[in-house]
Amino acid sequence: MATAAANTLFQAPAGWVSATAAKLRAAGLEVLAPVKRQSDVVDLAPLAANNGLATKYLNTLLPLKRLFFPETEVLLHYGQGESKGVALNVPAAPEGERAILGCRPCDAAALAALDLVFKWDYDDVRYARHRERTTVVAFACTQPNAACFCTSVGGSPHGEAGSDALAFLTADGGALIKPLTEKGAKLIERLDGIVQPAPDGAALPAPPAVAPKFDVERVKPWLDAHFEDPFWTEATLACLGCGACSYLCPTCHCFDIVDEATWNRGERRRNWDCCSFSLFTLHASGHNPRPTQAARYRQRVMHKFKYFPDRFGRLACVGCGRCVRTCGAGQSLLNVLGAIEAKGSGIP
Repeated sequence: MATAAANTLFQAPAGWVSATAAKLRAAGLEVLAPVKRQSDVVDLAPLAANNGLATKYLNTLLPLKRLFFPETEVLLHYGQGESKGVALNVPAAPEGERAILGCRPCDAAALAALDLVFKWDYDDVRYARHRERTTVVAFACTQPNAACFCTSVGGSPHGEAGSDALAFLTADGGALIKPLTEKGAKLIERLDGIVQPAPDGAALPAPPAVAPKFDVERVKPWLDAHFEDPFWTEATLACLGCGACSYLCPTCHCFDIVDEATWNRGERRRNWDCCSFSLFTLHASGHNPRPTQAARYRQRVMHKFKYFPDRFGRLACVGCGRCVRTCGAGQSLLNVLGAIEAKGSGIP
């Protein structure tokens, strides 16, 4: 194979995902791909004989972030040491190369937001190691639904941010693959015999249309001026505070650190947390600075569309639509942002 280079197009035949996974596993890599767990549930998981590769799916149920920022992870073990001292053991950072095939571009784009958090004032060792050892090959989105709004937040069904390579699945089960980074180019080089340079004149398909659902430029100015506003109570009465939106969001990154121990040993864990929970900001004194669900929902919207942009210069939302599709109470973020946009048009 000719040397793979970023922005050079490659082609792969039908069955290339399974063949790629087998070849990379033989080389010692961990490989995850979209697997159908139930009739309508697809997630990134190792391919095996008892599960099947999914080729037609809107998105994975769980966000890509869990493979870099796990739902729960042990930070250290502690226990009684010699002479009644304390023995500490920090688990080794994850080792070995890993390839992820089949996340959607919106999930890959979320990694850029997480990088800003976990490599900000402190370089999170475990997160950084996951990023270093992983090559991400996103599958271009072909059939977004009404809940998707990537184009409203600067993304695209064919967005390239956060991916090392972008694959465009073809009708016959093959793919056109565009390497985007050095890691992506190296992965394609390892697939000699499976992936080949595309013929001259090969072209990528146009992205499917995703009509903008709101104008983000009108959202933040209103948020800047309306921290205290009756709108928050009126707009968020349906919110149950269940946290489903945050747990399935690819950019949410709140966590808690807890000790789980017996009388002589234990472990310190980092667990996902959620600003929608009533206990999230509860002080030991009993005071809660966000005592109502409206205040907590306001925090979620403010964080994504005001606080994060103020601090990092970008939104903490990629428009994947999971929060809209998942909310059991029909508390659509799109409706809330649309109402804010309408108010923003008349800011004094």
